[in-house]
Amino acid sequence: MTVKKALEIVDWWIDTKHKIMEHLKNEWHYKTFEEATGVAKMIFDMDKVHLENLQKIRKELVPNCKHPKEDRDLDPSTRKPYCMACNWDL
Repeated sequence: MTVKKALEIVDWWIDTKHKIMEHLKNEWHYKTFEEATGVAKMIFDMDKVHLENLQKIRKELVPNCKHPKEDRDLDPSTRKPYCMACNWDL
């Protein structure tokens, strides 16, 4: 799996979590997540932790690389350029 594909999966997961949280908030007639109580509050708090963890994972996946020209190459199967230093599709 390339880093780009992993980022797409993490982005999809974050987006889906946000949509589910909003759906539950609207379904249970809460104006904000903070006014939830009981089980709803546990679910929202747990999902907030999951979202924070996913965002930390995403931050770690994004390379801090300038992609110098000497580290660029073409993938033989797709002929697309990528960085050999960080494996990022360019």
